[in-house]
Amino acid sequence: MNMFHGSANSRWVTIAATVLLGALIAGCEGDDGRDGADGTDGTNGAPGTAGPGGTPGINCWDLNQNGVADLATEDTNKDGKVDVNDCRTTGSNDPATFHKTYFTDNAYTSTAQCLNCHGWLAAEVMKTGHWKQEGMVGSIVGPVDLRGTVHGKKDLINNFCQAVPSNEGRCSQCHIGIGWVDKNFDFNNPRNIDCLVCHDQTGTYKKVQTPSADGKVPAGGPDPTVDLQKVAQSVGLNKGSPPRSSCVSVCHSRAGGDDNVKHGDLNSRFALVAPTNPDADPKTYLTRAEDVHMGIDPKATGTQPKGGNMACVACHQVDKDAAGNVQSHGIGGFAYHSVDEGVMKDCTDCHPDRTSIHAATSAAVVVNLGAHKRLACQACHVPAISRKVATYTDWRWSSAGLAARPADCAAEPLGPDAQGAGRPTWVQIKGCFKWGTNVRPVLRFHNGTWNRRVMGVSDKFAPGTGTAAAPVDLGSPAATYKDADAMIYPFKKMTGNQPADATNNTVLVPHLWGKVTGPNPFWRPAGATTGYFNWDLSLVDGAAYSGSYKAQNQQVYSGSFKFVDTVMLLKVDHEIPPAEQALGMNSRCTDCHGKNSAGQDQVDWVALGWSADPLSGGTRPD
Repeated sequence: MNMFHGSANSRWVTIAATVLLGALIAGCEGDDGRDGADGTDGTNGAPGTAGPGGTPGINCWDLNQNGVADLATEDTNKDGKVDVNDCRTTGSNDPATFHKTYFTDNAYTSTAQCLNCHGWLAAEVMKTGHWKQEGMVGSIVGPVDLRGTVHGKKDLINNFCQAVPSNEGRCSQCHIGIGWVDKNFDFNNPRNIDCLVCHDQTGTYKKVQTPSADGKVPAGGPDPTVDLQKVAQSVGLNKGSPPRSSCVSVCHSRAGGDDNVKHGDLNSRFALVAPTNPDADPKTYLTRAEDVHMGIDPKATGTQPKGGNMACVACHQVDKDAAGNVQSHGIGGFAYHSVDEGVMKDCTDCHPDRTSIHAATSAAVVVNLGAHKRLACQACHVPAISRKVATYTDWRWSSAGLAARPADCAAEPLGPDAQGAGRPTWVQIKGCFKWGTNVRPVLRFHNGTWNRRVMGVSDKFAPGTGTAAAPVDLGSPAATYKDADAMIYPFKKMTGNQPADATNNTVLVPHLWGKVTGPNPFWRPAGATTGYFNWDLSLVDGAAYSGSYKAQNQQVYSGSFKFVDTVMLLKVDHEIPPAEQALGMNSRCTDCHGKNSAGQDQVDWVALGWSADPLSGGTRPD
């Protein structure tokens, strides 16, 4: 009985334990708690490889969509060829009406819309130096003869912003593409072309200086303030030919980072439109006094000189056939960077020969002297540059990154901008500048050939050079008076200093902007308030990236740097004033054969091969 009773108790204990365990288990199956806060995003992975190109779209003229130009049925305008002009419907055969109508009915979205009709032109654009930023060299002969090889702005070194590689995201503000931020940019994708930057007729288009932090606006993309619909509607005006505003205000006046700082003879005022009111304020347009070719005198009447109001492309022409049809998108006048792809007009293409045009003028005696037969027109007709808007004449990168303007950087003179306001002589991210106005160009013999320095190819300099007395030549005309085809031309002289390897005497390219191409840009990224401005680390980055486009451009940084003096000569052809301001008018020999206000020769005779002013007894070996 006791035994039976014990067994019963055991069973009840087992049952109770089982029930309790079940209750406990059931208690573990309550509602889920609230989700915790999201963790921080991980770093983005490396970009994947680009997918294969899509199937070509259907051309707008391809009515039966067979991919073949059928002259009998698809030459709708009966001009003997099938092209984009056959896409236009009745009543909209002129480019202005067609584009205005199309972009009124359809929102502008991207370059892809341009390619629907003009896709064949994209292939032309992508062959040009304007697009590739390089080309087959035809004019660089020193210090290494590069003719027949491919080079250009992608690997040339200058003494302004120094070079493009590792700084593409900032340089893209002047490229005719959208999205070029590093070596991964696809130069073979026509959708990356920025058609509007050249063909805008409103004068309102502009690019962002740098890509937006949120990624919504790519490098070189249109500024968010631009009315793209209005711009797209305008591109057919003037037959789509680029106006001065597109060439000047978006890109070429701002070469070097600010208005007129680089070339000195092309400022943002050249983008201004001629007035319709003859009493308009001269501040609002480019006057004939500033440039006789592109400026205008709205009050001129009768036979009074009015000014040409010419577009840039009047002289910097694309290649055309004998009938005037456009052959390519290559532009004339690109030789300083490597390749001249179009037609570059010269003075004698429009003006009579020098003897007849100066006959019965006060300059006739000066012009017709046998000793002056090698003077190019510009030598006398560009007596000064930067007459309204100042230009850099010297740039000291060694002063960049300091907490304040150093004592050896003069606080004045300030550099007048297009509105007349002064610009400072020192900026923390760039260093110290010297501004010049009414700058007299230097004269040199020139036959179209150049000396230029290329990363990894001709970037080394001789020991003992790199000083103020013997600066490293980064760009200069290669000819001398001994070259029979060379004439005397005017050049802007630009001096400065920049970093170089102290061990292997190499002009180095620093990484200045952004973290896309390296972790240590010299300039502080947006939002950073401390750190950066470290030359050593920026040179490590720059050297590591330097061979990204071509292995031959690879630079080696030893870990020790110094600042070396450099010099460049940039040919000047703009800012031609009225003829009465030319040198030698009224037979003024002293315009050249005399001293300036500082007691120095007006002309560097030694650079022209003379021992001194020939009128003062100078000699030159034959």
